Parts: sequence; C-alpha cells; structure tokens
Amino acid sequence: MTAHVLFVDDEEPNLVVFEAVCGDDFPVLTASSGAAGLELMKQHEIGVVLTDQRMPGMTGIELLERVEHEYPDAIRLLITAYSDLQAAEDAINRGHVRRYMRKPWEPETLRAELRDAIDLYTLNTRVKELERRLLDTERAYSLSVVASGLADEMRNPVGWIRNNLTVIETSVDAAVAALEEQPPNVDRARGTLTQVANAVIDARDGVKRILELTDEMSKGPEESPAELVNLADAVRVALRKAENSGLRGRALIDVATGVEPKVMAPRTNVVHIVLNLLANGIQRAANRKDGQGVVRVSTAILRGKAVLDVSDNGPAIGGDLDAVFKPFGVGGRLQGAGVGLAISKRIAEELGGELTVSASDDKETRFRLTLPPATNGVSHT
Repeated sequence: MTAHVLFVDDEEPNLVVFEAVCGDDFPVLTASSGAAGLELMKQHEIGVVLTDQRMPGMTGIELLERVEHEYPDAIRLLITAYSDLQAAEDAINRGHVRRYMRKPWEPETLRAELRDAIDLYTLNTRVKELERRLLDTERAYSLSVVASGLADEMRNPVGWIRNNLTVIETSVDAAVAALEEQPPNVDRARGTLTQVANAVIDARDGVKRILELTDEMSKGPEESPAELVNLADAVRVALRKAENSGLRGRALIDVATGVEPKVMAPRTNVVHIVLNLLANGIQRAANRKDGQGVVRVSTAILRGKAVLDVSDNGPAIGGDLDAVFKPFGVGGRLQGAGVGLAISKRIAEELGGELTVSASDDKETRFRLTLPPATNGVSHT
C-alpha cells in the first residue's frame, strides 16, 4: 500500500493549488477540516499530514495532537502565518510537529519538505518491520533454546532408565543363578528380584518424565496452556538452565526467594522471561572490570502483585534506560541490549504484566517483572 500525503486546509483554493503543485509527485489526499482529515486517515495509509494552523472548529495544532495520539507513525507538518510562529514553536517543542512552514509556501520548498517527510516515514516503517522480524527471530531462537534445555533435562531420566536396565539385567542373571543352585537359594533369588522390582519402578518414572518433556517440546508457545506457576520455582528452573549453558559461573548469584508468588500463565513463557533476565544480568555483571560481578534475584508480593527482581552491578546504562527494551538499543548485549529483553517485555505485557528497568543509588541496575497474582496475596511494602 502506498503512503499518502494528507493536506488539510479550510480554504478550497488552497486545496486545489496543493493538488496541482504536488499531485504529480505524491499520492495526495485533501480535506477541508480536521474532522474530515481524521476520517480519511481511517481509510488510507497516511505517511505525512500537512495542515494549516488557523481553521474553524479544530486548529492545525489540535489536529496534529490527535494525529500524534492516534497515528503516531505519521510525519506531522504545520503551515502557519508569521503571527502564529510561537504556537508552532511550542508544538515542535512538545513533539506534536516535526517542522513548520510559513505562508506563503514556495512550491519547490514544499515538495522538498514533503519528499524528506515521506522518506522519513518510509525509513521508520522499514525499521519497525525489521524490529518485528528481529523479535520473531528471537522468539524462534528462544524456542530452540527451550527445546535444547528440555533435551538437556531428558538426559537425567534417560540415565535413570539406562542404569536401571543394567540393574535389572544383572539382578535377573543373579536370580537365575540362585535358582539353579542345588538346592535353589530362594532367599537370594527373592532379594535380587526385589531389586528388579525397584529398578522397574525407577525406569517407569524415567519414561514418564521423558513423555512429559517430549509433550512440552511438541507444544508451540501459543499452545501452552495457562497454569499455576510459582515464580520461585521458575527462578530455580532458570538457574538450572543457566548452569547447563555455562552462564552461571561468570558472576556471583544471590538468590532470595523466600516469598513464593504464584501466577496463572504458560510455564514456558514465565521461565523464558526469567532466563532472559538472568542471562542479561549475568552478562552485564561479568562485564565489570574488577571481576566482582553480582546478580541479585528475589521474589516478592508488592501491592498485591507478583514481583520478580533481577539486579546486577554491571556497567551503568547511560541515557534513556527504557532503550534497553528496543532491539540492540543500548551499547551491545553486555550493556543490556539485544532482543532478549525486548521479547521478554512483550511477553510480560501479553500476560497482563509489565517489565521495567531502574537504576538505584548503589549503582545497581534492576529489572522488575510484575505479573497479576493467581490469588490475592498479602501486600508487602
């Protein structure tokens, strides 16, 4: 779909002139009022909104404030008379308008401004599409990590089965040998067969666990049902996965999960967020120059919400802290960027919660996951 340029002016001759001047260079739509312009924006993809300031009913700045709220991707431009320059400057300072042009406008100047605005809209659209693809790629990568983790967990029950099969084999041989003695050693045979029975029970438990794990691996993230998840348990699972991946030894991890909040959510999603936060904290803490990196993990119930905090004493994040939630937003992965945090924030919001970041006075960076509780918990301050 082609992005249009929308020109809004209450004077009909100006609309006609605008179409004549710009219609050959851009797909143009015109409207004689702010309300009519907003209606057109519901029906078409609008890349640039150019409006006159002085109009009855809704001024140009009022229109662009609405556009900023309802269609934030559209590039907003204002045409104003000399007497309205202060209002235009205020609108720019508040972010409602990217640029203003004074009346009367020159055709070449106008076309150049619109060309720049269309290029900016196209660039922003492509960047957002790239970010979306990166997030999808991260989700696919994360699924492979989860599958790899589940495969690692399968090694334990497979080991149970293998060991117990060895016990069964040797015990059966021993029981047969005892029964072939003259006279048969029934007591020894009975003892070895008891070992066989116990080994069969352990092997059956191993098979059950493998079936559970393979069932988990066969489900996609959207298929995973919501269940009662203990945040403290999710931390323990994430710590085990971090151990398997070799992350855990890179920093000291201080865990305080005495409070065990419970939430209703797909378990895989919750563990995914916790693992991403833990990996992020470990990577950041490991980047300390003095080698004394520490990651603190705690769970709590705050104001009736289930809360997980993951803090680290890694390098300070300069500038806008929330930029860490944009793909590759701040100084590389060791500074807390990448796509893991972005996808974690999106999952948290899909679960009805939020993921935030803050910097404390003791030079620690804290990531806080807040989720609706499964039941009303006791508030702690």
